[in-house]
Amino acid sequence: MTRNRNGNGTNAMRPAWGRRCAVVVLMASSGCGGGADVPRSCTVRTTVDLPLLDHTAIPTVVGRLRNQPVGLLLDTGAATSVVARGAVDRFGLMSEPYLITRLTGIGGSRLTDFAYIGDLELGHGHAKDFDLPIGPNFTDLSRDLPILGLFGADFMSNYDVDFDLPHRRFAMYDLAGCQAIQPVATPYFTVPFRLVGTAIRIEIRLNGVPVKADLDSGSSNTYITEDDAGRAGVTASILAGERIIHPGGVDGFPVKGHLHRFGSLELGAERLKNFPLDVASSAVGITLLGADFFRLNRIWISYPHRMLFVQPTLSNPIFHMAAAGER
Repeated sequence: MTRNRNGNGTNAMRPAWGRRCAVVVLMASSGCGGGADVPRSCTVRTTVDLPLLDHTAIPTVVGRLRNQPVGLLLDTGAATSVVARGAVDRFGLMSEPYLITRLTGIGGSRLTDFAYIGDLELGHGHAKDFDLPIGPNFTDLSRDLPILGLFGADFMSNYDVDFDLPHRRFAMYDLAGCQAIQPVATPYFTVPFRLVGTAIRIEIRLNGVPVKADLDSGSSNTYITEDDAGRAGVTASILAGERIIHPGGVDGFPVKGHLHRFGSLELGAERLKNFPLDVASSAVGITLLGADFFRLNRIWISYPHRMLFVQPTLSNPIFHMAAAGER
């Protein structure tokens, strides 16, 4: 658990201030833009609205630590945000050796201590005086922009979150009193999810076979467990002839896997054909729908409503949207 300086629970980044009605959010019969009437009980405040950096495997934005720019990797699959070991040294962050936690990734788990974060800004969001577990180093994008670490679900799950990788934008909104939303334009489809802790648990279909998966923007590629691949007809003998890969997670332990093109991957109304996916054993035991799927779609995650709003990139030739799911 991430603890603040007073020993309370996770320190959520609530907005220090925001712009009311800064995003178009269509209600059941009204909206927060386009001239529509907005119920007085419904307010929309922008906490974050930032460009995504180019050429990153994991969606990344620029925040500020002690008023210095730092890269933050956006990770819906991380139950808690994580600071990189190299950033602790680079910024002289104070470690908290009396706080210990276990970080678990696809390769296993390890014990780690915490670092004290005095002042972190992201967009209009501002968090002070909290501790984050220390994870492995993440690749710096440049000498001038070090990676601070992972920005996880401990912050994001307090908001409606808009991952628009096709247009290189990321936003977080605080919606109050908004009973029903349609935050993206047509065509789109919706996918209900349930929260397992902070994990976004959904159902996908591999080669037509139902598979439980977590929506994980922090996984650079979609990652299929060997058990789920086997249920979809991809046996160990088939994988033995495939290209070998070495995916890794927040635990810092790489694992051996294979890259396989599945006949189909489906989520809701979207069907990806002949899509390359990573297959390997997993310490977390769950398939991860990763950033490669985000790159093909705008995905609005409404944590309060437990709903995904998915707007595919219609120009992409590798998917088909079923007519029954079109709007």
